[in-house]
This record gives sequence, structure tokens and C-alpha cells, in this order.
Amino acid sequence: MKCAVLASALAAGIFLGTASGRPLNVKRALVTEVVYVTNTVADVVVYVDETGAPYSTTTVGMTSSVATPIAIPSTTSETAQPTFESSEAPQAPSSLAPAPASSPVAPQIPSFALVSVQAQATSVEVKADTPTISSSATLPPPAAATSEEPAQPIQASAAAQPSTAAPDAPAKESSDSLSLGITYDPFTGSQDNSQCKTEDEIASEFSKMTDYKIVRIYGMGCNIIPLAVQNVIKNGQKLMAGAYLSTTGDGEDLSKVIQTLKDAVDQYAGGNWDVIQLFSVENEQVNGHAMTASAVVDAINRGRSQLRGLGYNGPVGAVETVPATIDNPAICEASDVVMVNCHAFFDPNTQAQDAGTFVQSQIANVKSACNGKRVVVTESGWPHQGNSNGKAVASLDNQQKALDSIRANFDHDLFMYNAFDDAWKADSASTFNAERYWGVIQ
Repeated sequence: MKCAVLASALAAGIFLGTASGRPLNVKRALVTEVVYVTNTVADVVVYVDETGAPYSTTTVGMTSSVATPIAIPSTTSETAQPTFESSEAPQAPSSLAPAPASSPVAPQIPSFALVSVQAQATSVEVKADTPTISSSATLPPPAAATSEEPAQPIQASAAAQPSTAAPDAPAKESSDSLSLGITYDPFTGSQDNSQCKTEDEIASEFSKMTDYKIVRIYGMGCNIIPLAVQNVIKNGQKLMAGAYLSTTGDGEDLSKVIQTLKDAVDQYAGGNWDVIQLFSVENEQVNGHAMTASAVVDAINRGRSQLRGLGYNGPVGAVETVPATIDNPAICEASDVVMVNCHAFFDPNTQAQDAGTFVQSQIANVKSACNGKRVVVTESGWPHQGNSNGKAVASLDNQQKALDSIRANFDHDLFMYNAFDDAWKADSASTFNAERYWGVIQ
């Protein structure tokens, strides 16, 4: 039986070869197609920590070229190549999921961490070792520090899994853009003895910020939410509010921050949420490896849902550095507007007078990565004292040049960093010993 089957198969094969494999005695012109291909070449940047250990890589300066096919006719041939027909089933296309991009961002200290914490060195995002309103960097330079809060134990909110609930309605914006703003924190003292500013001191400092039409605060420490709401109303300003979230145990409770904001709006603004123009659930926590992108997305959704229920319909999102934002598009998608901190000082190849151009180029990269969504620069500035970072030199003169350059490139959707110097912050080589000297109001 086996022999019979084999004989039948052999006969069928011979027949098939005769039917579909016979040569065609037709003269045909052969065409040789020559294709010149130029491979794409990229420079590879390796990021290392202060001990020299590499932790991330990225590519820059990529070039490309177009392959050009050239058809060259040849002499005719006497016999064409035999053709063979195949009845094999086509293979299913392969779907290979791309590997997640590694984020060339460095560790960061939480915005409201204890002053005694030591900063982590980074070549992308230098995080202040003390509470600091983050000075974030952009690709590929090092990064800035972030504003932390002195020792005030706060109940941390646990990181939840991304919400599967239906998204809330899109944010209702009263205008297409924000006026130029400035960042503010309510802390004073020294690294070893940080404390809250008094109500009178806070009121006095708000009166010095009236050239800026919107003020950014970072959380609820030092009772800043009701104090800020009162003062911006008195001065005809608006407010960008936020929460300091972290999974490391020193963060704020998002729900409590939002309820405190609601109480302040009810008490001092007659329940009119127009005083609040923007809300961020966190500041550079993905960049600092204190939260995952999925935890941030969940926080955005939870925060937006609570705020919508309380009557706030403005933009809600999360503040990250340029590299962390580009490497985590889910944060872009979850945010009503994209919020990034970007400081030219942390690029060793940028001089003060080119600060605004540098920030513009980085924001263009963010906007491209986030499918054209609106981007708000939530921090950008230049220190007036500290060590040099290549071509970036800290001085009063250079600070003025940098601020002028930033203003020349931005007339909206940007917050200057920071209103006043922060003597309570700690400095190190990783922050170029400049962390205390970013104040733009002397």
C-alpha cells in the first residue's frame, strides 16, 4: 500500500513538473535593476551616572538618504527561466511588537521631599537633593532639579493600576493659551532648618509677582492652596495648582489636595473655578523613578474625574521632563494638555543667549511625539550663580540674557522658574551648585 501511494505521488510530481515547469522558447529582454542604498547612520549617546556606570542610551544626529533605482536594459536571451507554480498557503504576516524605548532620564528627588535628601547625579535630568521646584532638562543634556517640600509628613497616595473607566469629557478651556507665568514655593530657612514662610511674607512675595498673570504652586504644603487663591484673586492673577504624588511614602493624597482646592475656591472665589487655569497631579515623578507611567495615567484619570465632579472643567495632566514625556506617550494621551519642564542651562552646548531657541526646539520634539497636542512649559529659567556647565555659565548677566531669549521665543504657555532664590535647598556637583540661585526676582 505504501509503495502504491509513493508511486502515485511520484507520477503526480512528474506530471506537475511537465505541466508547469516546461521551458518557454520565447525571446525576452532582460532588465537589470541596480539599486543604490545609503544606510541611516546615527550617533549613539550613552548616559552614565556620577560613578560612570551607563544606565541609558539614545541616538541623535540621524541622517537619511533615498535609494535610487536605475534600470539597465540588457541583450535578449534565447530562453526564459522556467516558471514553477506553487499552491502553498500564504504565511500570516508577522506582528512583532516594538520593544519599549528606554527613557534617558535620570533619577529625581520628589518635589516635596525632605531637605536632607541627597540628589542623584544624572546626565539627563539633574534632580535637586532637597525639595526643589524641578528644573528639568531636555534631550540629550542633563536635567534640572525639582521643588521639594521640607519635612512635613504627608499621607502618600498608593499607586493604582490604570483606570479602565470611560474617560471624562474633554477639558473646556476658556482661552487657547496662558499668559506668561512664574513658579512659586512657600519655604524658607536653610537646608538644616527649612520652614514655612508666614502669611505676611507670602502675601508680600505675591505682590512682587504681579508682572506675571499666572502663578504655579506645587502642592498643599505650608497651607499654600488657600493662601495662593486669596492672593491671586487680590492681585488679579490666576493659578496653576498641583499635587505632589509619589509612591515612596512622602507624597500627598490626591483626593485631599483636590478637596482643599475646592474648599479654597468656594471660600475665596465664590465657587468660581476660573481662578484655576491648570492642574497637575505630579511633578517629574516618572523621570525620578518614583512613579510608573501607568500610575501617572491612573492619577490623571482619577484627578480629572474628581475635579469634574466638583465643577472644574479646565485642563488636567502631569508635569514631566522632555525625555520622560517623549518616552511615555501614554502620559501625553491621558493629559488634556502636555506639561513639561525644560531648562537650557542643563545642555552644556547652549549659551545663555540661545536659551529660548533651545527650549523651542525641545518643545517642537515634544509636540511631534504627542501628535501635535498643545504643550505648556511649566518651568524654564537660568541660575544667576553656581558652577559652569560647558557653554552654560551661571551669572546674573547670563540669567538676564537667558530670560530675554526665552521671552523672545515665548509670549504664552510658559512659566519662568523660579520667583525667588531658595536658600533652604541643598546643592551638589550634580546641580552645578546652582540649585539655590534660580530666582528671577531679586
